[in-house]
Amino acid sequence: MKPSRPIPQDRTRLCRSCLSLLAACLLLVVGGSSSARADDDKDKHEDDWLEGEVEIGFVQQFKTDLDNSGEFETTGGFGRAQFVMRLSDTVRIRAVSSYYGLDYGFDDAPTIAGSAFKPWNTVHVARLNPLVEVQINDRWRVFGGPLFEASFENGADLRDGFKPGGLLGAKVEVSPALTVGFGILGVAELEDHAYIQPLLLLDWKAGDRVTVHAESWTTRGARIEVVYQVNDQFEVTTSLRYRRERFRLKERIVDIGPPEIPRTGSEGIGEDRAVIPALRLSYLPDAQFIRDTLGRPRLDLEVGVALAGDLRMESDTGGQIQTMSYDPAPVLKLAITVPL
Repeated sequence: MKPSRPIPQDRTRLCRSCLSLLAACLLLVVGGSSSARADDDKDKHEDDWLEGEVEIGFVQQFKTDLDNSGEFETTGGFGRAQFVMRLSDTVRIRAVSSYYGLDYGFDDAPTIAGSAFKPWNTVHVARLNPLVEVQINDRWRVFGGPLFEASFENGADLRDGFKPGGLLGAKVEVSPALTVGFGILGVAELEDHAYIQPLLLLDWKAGDRVTVHAESWTTRGARIEVVYQVNDQFEVTTSLRYRRERFRLKERIVDIGPPEIPRTGSEGIGEDRAVIPALRLSYLPDAQFIRDTLGRPRLDLEVGVALAGDLRMESDTGGQIQTMSYDPAPVLKLAITVPL
């Protein structure tokens, strides 16, 4: 039997920080929602110009083996907020922000270029995307705006993990049941090269109880999901997601010629990629006391598996040093979404 491994301090601090953040957000949401609904009772029409939602949650990717020795798991918390402000009948501003804190726990450090080396520990991923949307006519809407992303390991320079960019696109209502969007997204990547990808959106009401959603408008991947509404309180969703996390490391990985060996001295780049099929059960409670405080929140329980996963390490210029594939890993996600 292996001796129990002490919990890393970084993971302890991350868990405490995530719990504190989630608790604070929930209190703010409860208080803010109650206050907003009290004001809404006075004059409901005044709040028609602003709406939004806040999501907070926990995610765990369970332990799995790396192909070149060692194993790892990830634990983290996340938060997302979206607000829509109507400036007129044809113009509105949409602001989306999100944060992920992911702790990578490695057992038996994997071998990188012949040396035992723990790639990274806690990673932070933050994103802010304010958009202006303009209704051209009954069918067409154009949108665009800047995109600010930051992805970095604990201890890395925030400025070196900053990735500014922008997106531009359009949406068209093909029919009352089908809306399609397209465009282009571009950011300055960590190795100072531009990263450009097509932007695709789909919202299709395929039946009275079935809806299909698809989107690829972040550098963190893309997803498609099919939602089945069981009744007024339950939904079942099947999804397929491509995950791509790319972040600045606190230790530089340099190319020094064969054999390439990780060295400290300046900052390198880490990447985690996987394809995740998942099943989600959503519950929308309908109790009156919950409606009075939180409106109609949604509770999500999602289970999935990370397939075709790999961890990649690069030099600061994007030169590949090592790619480590990992075995399929179960993924668990818990979340609550509260309307504002």
